[in-house]
Amino acid sequence: MGRGRIHWGRGICVLAVCLLAWSSEAPGKGQGLRRQEQTIRLPLEVLGHAGALETVQFQLPSQHVGPVRLWMRVHGLGYEGKASVQVNDSAWIPLRNDTAQVEGLGKLYGGIGGAYSTLRLSLPLPEDALQSGPNWLSFRFNPARTMTIGYRVLELQLFSSDGTPLLDPSRFVTEDPRTWTPPRPEAIAEGEALWRSKPLYASRLEPVPIRARCMDCHAQDGRDLKYFNYSNRSIIEAARFHGLSQEEGEKIASYIRSLKGVPTPGRPWNPPYQPGPGLDSKPVAEWSAGAGVDAVLERDADLYAHLFPSGITPQAVATTGYLNARETPIPIQLPDWNHWLPTRHPRDAWGDDFYNHALNKLYNGEGSAPKTTNLRADFRAARAAGYTTLSQYRYDVREWMLALYTFVSARYPDPASTDTLHSQKLYSVGQWQITKMWELMHEFELQDHAKDMYPASRETRGWFDHLAFDISPNAMHLPRTSTGINNNTRLMHTYFSMAWYQVQLILFSGNHTQDSVLRNGQRPLDWPYVYGFLKDMTVDTGTQVPTGAWLVYWLTKAMQVHDNGLGPETRASAGWNTRNVGNVTLLVNPAFRWGWTEISRDERRQLVEALLTTWMDKNLQYTPQHWYNGKWARPDELLTANPNGLMGEQIKYLIPKARELGVNPLLLRRVANWAKGIWPLENWDAL
Repeated sequence: MGRGRIHWGRGICVLAVCLLAWSSEAPGKGQGLRRQEQTIRLPLEVLGHAGALETVQFQLPSQHVGPVRLWMRVHGLGYEGKASVQVNDSAWIPLRNDTAQVEGLGKLYGGIGGAYSTLRLSLPLPEDALQSGPNWLSFRFNPARTMTIGYRVLELQLFSSDGTPLLDPSRFVTEDPRTWTPPRPEAIAEGEALWRSKPLYASRLEPVPIRARCMDCHAQDGRDLKYFNYSNRSIIEAARFHGLSQEEGEKIASYIRSLKGVPTPGRPWNPPYQPGPGLDSKPVAEWSAGAGVDAVLERDADLYAHLFPSGITPQAVATTGYLNARETPIPIQLPDWNHWLPTRHPRDAWGDDFYNHALNKLYNGEGSAPKTTNLRADFRAARAAGYTTLSQYRYDVREWMLALYTFVSARYPDPASTDTLHSQKLYSVGQWQITKMWELMHEFELQDHAKDMYPASRETRGWFDHLAFDISPNAMHLPRTSTGINNNTRLMHTYFSMAWYQVQLILFSGNHTQDSVLRNGQRPLDWPYVYGFLKDMTVDTGTQVPTGAWLVYWLTKAMQVHDNGLGPETRASAGWNTRNVGNVTLLVNPAFRWGWTEISRDERRQLVEALLTTWMDKNLQYTPQHWYNGKWARPDELLTANPNGLMGEQIKYLIPKARELGVNPLLLRRVANWAKGIWPLENWDAL
């Protein structure tokens, strides 16, 4: 609400304890009793004030001996030490990267305080603190000067040293949001008024008035909180965080619960639009909920089975094919909804400079900028007309995208800046815009009208234009080591840039569209940037995360997107080209040499042959003059072999490297003969 971003968790139960669950309003067992029953409801919401507690009781078998490990899945550990764990009356153990073992890619992407919002981790428990029979396990929230009200424990289990689970899974119960009701049903209208107009404070830690109201940082009617199933308690605690009373928070929660016509498929820990099989078979209104964190692939190599379900063949990556980015799972956890919401509303960050700018005016008509239209009015009119007039508003959408650029570009930080507050203020402008676009797409039911806006697109559902790409830390020009995101490392810049590029691909890739609005070559996606950040994802994790399969995924989609009827004579990269878009030479580029560590040399050879074949099938549709007209080549060029050079230089590097991999010599002869027609002065036969 207001300006705060709130970190909450997930409620899936796979195990369980026998027991009592205690509330967190006051420390100490037995105080603030919430329930006493033989089941435990998950998730455990460790939310609220400093030192907020959640405590459960479990029975340890009397025959148990040896060390015990606590396994958890937790959402919202935005910094090290945010959570602490205690067994019985032993010392509190803070959850940090040096005390807990983070599992999977979450560890390699920064662990606690890193890129993943939901982590699986385990913690050794002090053996002398445990006892046969009843034991107490407590979770505590340790606030820092950051915009958060706590975290959630989604799953937990105790394991003995030999891996035996010690707790009975049947005792856990997953909380069902369908059972939630308004805590003050008589005050729904008051709750809406508070949501829309109640003045707020920045936070408990910073009790100064702010301009933003709840509706300003969220969807204007609060539908995002209902859609992603934020609990009554989390809404109330967020209200209290921003200076409202318990009663006012309950009234706002009642308003959110009462919203009509809002589907409720999401959860706060499931990243919006996380791709996975079966999403397209669900109603479009449920698309934003994504396929869940369990759809995130554990390894880059796991992606190959989805790209090549019938084996590695050219047909699987044909330019005339269709790789469904909504349903193909990926080895990255996308930003959760808390990372969509602005940490600081632009009006509080930039004052009237934002309020009177076209960026604000084009959203809803507020401010004094000389604009006569706004997207809320546009889309309201389009819906009333049965969406038959939707395409006429594409230029208003485009203007709103450009307004973000004009506002942000005038405030770019110095690349060497260490001012994280400035970075957060700038990044929040983009977060505000994409949150408001989510609002517009849902409120006016636009997500299955992409073809009404861009008739040449192949997508059955999608957004409009290139917003997700433009809010990446890279597009925002945030300093590499001072983004203000999570632990503020260089990896956060790389990760969230790549994550927003991935969201853009899912929402709108411009697939096959020739619309003049999008033909400047860098929108909706600037493919060379994508390839660069795929490489950086490996480098910035200490070469521990290969991205070879992910590169194949992006190359395949790039070639399919740009098999759109426009050839290489279209200089601005809107059509087919082999350097900025379908750059299969990256498959042998030394910058990606770590990308193939999870597959065999022969599998890599098959990949190169498959993509090179479909790439050549497309290249041969154009004459040398097409390439000359597009300024991709000249007939008088003399080339050096350079993996990062001009188009011809990259191809001259490709051929011998592909030969070293054992690529079919007939295929390489085909490439050389094609190249000979474009660069006749080169001795392609020698390669």
